[in-house]
Amino acid sequence: MTMRVLYLSAMLLCLPVHAQESYPSRPVKLVAPFPAAGPLDVIARLAALKLSEQWNNPVVVENVPGATGSIGANAVARAAPDGYTLLVTVDIPLAMYPAVAKSLPYDPAKDFKPVANLARTDNGLFVNPGLGVSSVEALVALAKKQPGKLTFSSAGIGSPAHFGGELFKSIAGLDMTHVPYKGAAPAMAAALSGEVSLMFGPIAQGAPHVKAGKLAALGVTGVTPSPLLPGVKPLVAQGFPGLVVSNSYPVMAPAGTPDAVTAKIRAGLERFISDATVRSRLEAAGIEPVWEGDPQRVAAELAADRKRWSELAKRAGIQSPN
Repeated sequence: MTMRVLYLSAMLLCLPVHAQESYPSRPVKLVAPFPAAGPLDVIARLAALKLSEQWNNPVVVENVPGATGSIGANAVARAAPDGYTLLVTVDIPLAMYPAVAKSLPYDPAKDFKPVANLARTDNGLFVNPGLGVSSVEALVALAKKQPGKLTFSSAGIGSPAHFGGELFKSIAGLDMTHVPYKGAAPAMAAALSGEVSLMFGPIAQGAPHVKAGKLAALGVTGVTPSPLLPGVKPLVAQGFPGLVVSNSYPVMAPAGTPDAVTAKIRAGLERFISDATVRSRLEAAGIEPVWEGDPQRVAAELAADRKRWSELAKRAGIQSPN
């Protein structure tokens, strides 16, 4: 009996090493919980390509959109914790949407194991030229002169554009009306047509319209300027402290995934994000490549963001109908 116990103990000790050496031995699925467009899709598909090359093993992207990213996130939370189903996501279903959702089918803090953070994006404050303002100060003055009249679009309740508008309202003391749309594309189209007054939209999405004179950019929500909007200052540098809305792009595994497996995934992701060609392509798409390979720090940053957006949602009385 003693020999059997010793044998089993030795086998258990070897399991993590074996898992690391044999992983991956079949296709790996990267779940992107939003439609096949935008910064997340760029990141996910580049990651799939580079990881496939590294591992000599198929890595595929599956877009599972719906419910502000929560459907795809839940699919990964319920997947087998073996490293073959991973969540590659913008932080919305892990930090923003939980702040406004009535209920979630997963626990964003407990049902996932952070692997790494890959990138960051900021938004721009875009206004329709027909509004007749060319500065944030002029926009604030107009909004205060006409309380409740100005409108801002978003991709939905709990989206970055929604929180950007609510944060702007809170800091500047404004009364503006939120108009949610089913996605970033129709929300931007509403700003372009003048259906709404303004939008805190993705920089890469809005920058071409600024260049064409169809939108005006009054500021960015990061702490540094964006190379896609030359000459446009961060809002924090224009007298709006705290008006920062940046999104991270973490990779998460189901809780319980072996450390040896996530360590191999992390090593592959670090090689991916360090590739000069990858970085150039991301930057051209308005995505800032970053590397955070400490799982505890990734978890802490997501927790801090959940707390921040929950506090804002409570102050503003924001809640999703779902």
